[in-house]
Amino acid sequence: MRLSRRIGRRGPAEVLLAAEAFVLLAFFRVGLAVAPAHTILRAMTRECMGVGADEATAREMAVALKVRWAIEAAVRRSPVKLVCFPQTLAAYAMLRRRGVASTMVYGVKRSAEGELTAHMWLSVGDRIAVGGEGSGEFAEVRRWSRKVVRSML
Repeated sequence: MRLSRRIGRRGPAEVLLAAEAFVLLAFFRVGLAVAPAHTILRAMTRECMGVGADEATAREMAVALKVRWAIEAAVRRSPVKLVCFPQTLAAYAMLRRRGVASTMVYGVKRSAEGELTAHMWLSVGDRIAVGGEGSGEFAEVRRWSRKVVRSML
């Protein structure tokens, strides 16, 4: 009952955005369980065009913040744990669909016990949109960017 009241307070666009995030998160979580990560990344970034935009427009940042909200809302309500990898892939797909340039970053660090730990996050311009918690502690290993050609009109 509480969830239905919360949904009622949201507009249809926000509800659909959260539903899109949930479907993509589930898709990528299952995909990562059955296919190698490099295969999924290659398919996702097949049309990448080099470096992403250095600066994001106000519209792009607004879209990125809405996508981050949708990803976080879906993760909070998910019955399964959704870690940074599917969250970043889902956000990348959502932003790409909306024509927003973004960059996926894969980083690693050593834990206090000496174990290698990995993290993935997504940035739009120079701001981290998804997965920013603790990303500064990780050494960047690889990045995938999609540049969006902006109209001069």
